[in-house]
Amino acid sequence: MVFNEGIPNDNGFLTSLEQMKLVFSKGCRQRFTKTTNAELIEWQQESRKLLKDLLGFKTFEPCDNKLFELETENCDGYTRIKYVLQTEEHVYLPFFALIPADIKPGEKRPSVICPQGHFARAKESVAAVRHEENVEKDMREFHTHHGEDFAKLGYIAFCPDARGFGERAEKAAQEGDKWKCTCANLNRMGIPLGRCAVGMSVWDLVKLCDYIETRPDCDPDRIGCGGLSGGGMQTLYFAAVDTRIKCACTSGYFYGALESLLEMNVNCDCNYIPGMWTHFDMCDIAALIAPRPLIVETGLRDDLNGRSGLENVTSQLAVTQKAYDAAMQGDNLAHTTFDAGHKWDGTDVYPFFKKHL
Repeated sequence: MVFNEGIPNDNGFLTSLEQMKLVFSKGCRQRFTKTTNAELIEWQQESRKLLKDLLGFKTFEPCDNKLFELETENCDGYTRIKYVLQTEEHVYLPFFALIPADIKPGEKRPSVICPQGHFARAKESVAAVRHEENVEKDMREFHTHHGEDFAKLGYIAFCPDARGFGERAEKAAQEGDKWKCTCANLNRMGIPLGRCAVGMSVWDLVKLCDYIETRPDCDPDRIGCGGLSGGGMQTLYFAAVDTRIKCACTSGYFYGALESLLEMNVNCDCNYIPGMWTHFDMCDIAALIAPRPLIVETGLRDDLNGRSGLENVTSQLAVTQKAYDAAMQGDNLAHTTFDAGHKWDGTDVYPFFKKHL
């Protein structure tokens, strides 16, 4: 192939990935670089508004938030109740509430919202609905049942389906026996309308939090959130935009976006939000949670950490730590690792929640 003078040869052309990496290197305009608490607060006010805009919050409108109670099952140490909550016009959120058996009349307990990840089952795997197909498999492979764990530790646990998962999968995915998520369908429909898949799920968590505040058995000042994988993603964004979350855990979802979401660009569509990485990396989103307690859980053999492994996690944490230090609450940010792949561990998470929630 012959090129005119001034036009590069074959080796001079950038691949799409190389071009995107170049764009990324010029991004993260909202990188947290402040040093004082006053600067942190000012940065958070500006950045939280921007993050909500990127997630599509301007497209959501108030609705009646109707609630329906569907079924109750007595389990070992807790009662599991299934509800459906309206979060938008014609949009309904199914979720389980796991109520500890030892709760006393009039008592208010701390609660933990437990978003689900990309498992064979969705909320059923988090709430340990063992009689449902593939739940036991999820529990063995990924230790997905942290919703049940929290309930047995005395918290009221709420386990919702994210949009595009479980009972909320688009119609095509509900046909036949094979389960799959429909995040790609949601992003294709949502992005032209100013929305994205994770923004819709985070909005639903905000509405779920509204409901939790009205429950007589929940302490509105002690609401936490924690999840694995896609559940960790939802937790990260949700806690960043909603200051009612007083303690948070993201497991299997905290790393530099360049390595884990741009170079590894075959991840689920729900990870991708128009314009996000031109403003924020994960460290900056987590800085919006400061000084509220946040624990990051990392499997040392988790492939999603990226090509540099743990370094792609700790380099992000170093930036987030500056936000907690600026707020003079450096100990409220914790990082725990364990020798396994992509799964929930919980060994250090539950004591962290007991201390802070």
